[in-house]
Amino acid sequence: MAKKLSSAISKIRILVVDDEPDILLRISALLERRGHCVKTFDKLAQALEHIASGDVHYDLIITEYRMPGGITGLDLAKQVKGHKRRKGGGRRETKVFLVSAFDIMSLPELNEPELNEAAKSEIVDEIIQKPIRNDKLIDIIENNFLHNNH
Repeated sequence: MAKKLSSAISKIRILVVDDEPDILLRISALLERRGHCVKTFDKLAQALEHIASGDVHYDLIITEYRMPGGITGLDLAKQVKGHKRRKGGGRRETKVFLVSAFDIMSLPELNEPELNEAAKSEIVDEIIQKPIRNDKLIDIIENNFLHNNH
């Protein structure tokens, strides 16, 4: 089980995007109990609009890879990373975790060129296979921010 939020980790601002409301509720409740600030969207297009407004900054975006509407989580990741490069400034770069039901260990054999591209690029910081246990998700998130002040 994940330990209590370390004093070395400050509150992480997290955006979670998934088309399944029960997953959004579970992840949101889990992360808020850990002391993090969480915003959720069940539609990628709405999340993109929210980010494009420029009024918000997230330390981390966790997004499902495959969602309805013709936009993928990888499209969101590219937009987020591209927006940061265009704006510049002193803000720390937003990390993006892509969540997929695909077997991550067999990526080279998958006929998912975008997912393969994400795995090799700096667009996505982590690819997480679901389902994932709560304690493992917490460990992945908090270990990514353990030595960062944000």
